[in-house]
Amino acid sequence: MMIRHWIDLPERSLPPTGECQLWLAWLDEEDPDAWLGYLSEDERLRASRLRSPRSADRFIVGRGILRFILGRYLATRPEALVFEYGPQGKPRLAACWGERLSFNVSHSAGLEVFAIANGFEIGVDIEQVHPVSNLEATASFFLSPEELKELDALPTRRKLERFFELWACKESILKARGYGFASPAKDVLAEFGRLGPEGEWLALLNPAEGFKGALTCLQPHTKE
Repeated sequence: MMIRHWIDLPERSLPPTGECQLWLAWLDEEDPDAWLGYLSEDERLRASRLRSPRSADRFIVGRGILRFILGRYLATRPEALVFEYGPQGKPRLAACWGERLSFNVSHSAGLEVFAIANGFEIGVDIEQVHPVSNLEATASFFLSPEELKELDALPTRRKLERFFELWACKESILKARGYGFASPAKDVLAEFGRLGPEGEWLALLNPAEGFKGALTCLQPHTKE
């Protein structure tokens, strides 16, 4: 769906059960002051504590757009939404908004992706491809022996892209599970298009030129 600006986004029906929808935004193209009013008091405080003004502006815009999108799905004012947080900080809608709609976000270098799903947990991650000093040493910290072997066999120009693909895959899986990088990344294997050990389905994303990404969907909830 193409829109000129977020304010033109009409109210939307919830995604059908079992479906996930993605939205993209370039944060630096937005005016933070236009979004600040949608944030909660604790979100404003969090923004004020960020050391970099650009990081603060990006947080304000990203959280404001998230609230705006969710508000359109739920037919409510964005500032009225209440979030709760899991043990590793993963946000979710408070129980008063029901348990079917889930969301996850990721941002990198000014680009943010918003994933909204109905009936199951999700994790999304995007990474800007950029030079990594001592790629082999960095990869050995995150990748399994099999993944390192695969990376080593690739042409030099492809190695960096594949590294960030795998990074995004692992982070999206861990975010879907609610673990974050508190769980060892080496133990998380990217199995595309089929159910993994905890019932997750993984797909690669290409959100924009120079970026890699991944989306992980867990099996749908069984509770109505």
